[in-house]
Amino acid sequence: MAEKPRQQNRDAPNNEDKPSSLPPDGVRQGAVSRVASEVLRRTGTFRLILAVVSWLFVLIPAALPYLYVRAFGVNVVFADAWDMVLVFHKFFSGRLTFADLYAQHIEHRMFFPKGAELLLGLLTRYNNVAEMYVVVSCFLITAVVLLVAFRREIGLPLIFFVPVALLIFSFRQYGNMLFGFQISFAFTQTFGVLALYLLSSSSRGNFGAYAFAAALGSATIASFSTAQGLLVWPAGLLGLLLGSVARPGKKVLVGLWGIVGVAEWVAYFVDYHTPRGHPPLLDALDHIGTAPGHFLTLLGSALFWQPEHAYEGGLVIGCLALAMFLATYGRGVLRQHSFWISLLFYSLFILATITLGRSGMFGVLQAAISRYTTFSVLAVASLYALLAKMVFATTASVLRTVLLLALFGIILLSAGVSYRDGIEVGRAQEVSGERAAHVLETYRSQPDARLVALYPRPKTVRRRAPLLERLGYNVFSEPLPPDPSVRHND
Repeated sequence: MAEKPRQQNRDAPNNEDKPSSLPPDGVRQGAVSRVASEVLRRTGTFRLILAVVSWLFVLIPAALPYLYVRAFGVNVVFADAWDMVLVFHKFFSGRLTFADLYAQHIEHRMFFPKGAELLLGLLTRYNNVAEMYVVVSCFLITAVVLLVAFRREIGLPLIFFVPVALLIFSFRQYGNMLFGFQISFAFTQTFGVLALYLLSSSSRGNFGAYAFAAALGSATIASFSTAQGLLVWPAGLLGLLLGSVARPGKKVLVGLWGIVGVAEWVAYFVDYHTPRGHPPLLDALDHIGTAPGHFLTLLGSALFWQPEHAYEGGLVIGCLALAMFLATYGRGVLRQHSFWISLLFYSLFILATITLGRSGMFGVLQAAISRYTTFSVLAVASLYALLAKMVFATTASVLRTVLLLALFGIILLSAGVSYRDGIEVGRAQEVSGERAAHVLETYRSQPDARLVALYPRPKTVRRRAPLLERLGYNVFSEPLPPDPSVRHND
């Protein structure tokens, strides 16, 4: 009897109906897995390469100021640095007091910078190049704090921090990098930035009280480094007010910050007197027409060397800042980045006070000098960070993208100019420094006309140079080299 054919299950898969060209399911899954692994491998390699390149673009600008000081720094006392000679003299004669370190220098009370220079001078026989390394190290600390804040608050990959690094380590700051006495400006920048960051961090984690106490200490160091450092208190107050409304104990922090700030302002101006040959603090009120140009030139000097270009750059930066605030007003964005907002206003407050005290007597040309760049770069860096965050946020707009690209392009352009012009200026500074060092070493036989290279009043040099010579400090700690004026003319 013939066997009946089996009825095929129609629900079961029928492999005979599949095209013969397709591989089995297991083979296809393996192929997809291999492709995915290859994509992940290539993505991981790309991320690794991007991370290495990003770190190089950050670390190379950070290393260049040290090489800059090594190449062009000269150990010689000149200009305001002669005040430190009296500090050393009093120290070794046993007459140094708190009042000597706290005494007013022009508009500044440089208690902490003088203390640092005294300690460093004792270790290095008052080698000014060592002070220059401290200055650029302060810039490095500033950059580290900004990097931590950038990664924590802005949250973008490291490559986006490169413009900030280019700003902080710009050779546009040669006036502070190659003049050790400018530790005061470096302290004001670094400890001001550190204070604002610690203040914004005081609401995070279990160490908020310690962060707040450290912020108070950092703000105190900034305040008694230069007069501009006092402005960390209103900038910090702004940061506290912009912070989270629901933060417990916010009123206590605001109250403590305000009380300590007011106390230090009062202490600073007790027995304060207007320096001889300098305008009063509110001199710009009598020259209100020149003040805006002076302020914009100060702001633009972070990027441009020539006063006219700095003025135009300041105008562009000001417009970018205004456009950013208009684009984000009422959206709560500013409260999310209180550190960067307070840093921006810290810089703007400093530039405004410099304008108040300098615009009338010294004019716009003085606004473009190098030493003020240390403060103006903070405004540009904070503006860039805020724009970068807003562009790459989920609600990014075309306007913010255009603003960021414009600022990014300006920073890159200025960086190239900064390195080119900075090297030229550094060489000139080295030559003039070596000549000044020779004049100081041979001060006894030098006419007054050559001593003015060390200080405008030759009598001051003739009184204080013997003090250095007896201590064996500064140029007198080394053998007498040949006259550099002859060597450079050969």
